Amino acid sequence: MNSLRNKYILGLVAVTIALVIVFILFPNIVSCGWAISAIVFFFLYELMTILITEKKGDTISARQSVNLLMGLKVGKILLSLFFILIYSVVVKIEMKRFILVFLALYLIYLLFGTLYLTSREKEAKKKKLLTKE
Repeated sequence: MNSLRNKYILGLVAVTIALVIVFILFPNIVSCGWAISAIVFFFLYELMTILITEKKGDTISARQSVNLLMGLKVGKILLSLFFILIYSVVVKIEMKRFILVFLALYLIYLLFGTLYLTSREKEAKKKKLLTKE
């Protein structure tokens, strides 16, 4: 599992660096500082998700695992809404553009997190089958 974790953390870093480069090269997309802070927010949240699922994944039951994952997803949605609220109160300009960029970032990191979690589950099932035999 550590190799899978390391692979996805490396991929997460690569995606984050690529997104930061895109926003630096094309600053007219949205306010660069807020876009980069959104990227950092999603990076840290996905990194936290990877580390928590790796730490707790093998020691909890299947039901607790589902509850953990749903809690992490709901937490991400609530923190994302809070992030948008802070932006709307502090900046108040380019709201539509910021929300579209934020939604695109949300979907990119959601895809990345989903790929990680499905790979992790496949590996856990394979490991479980090998230990039964």
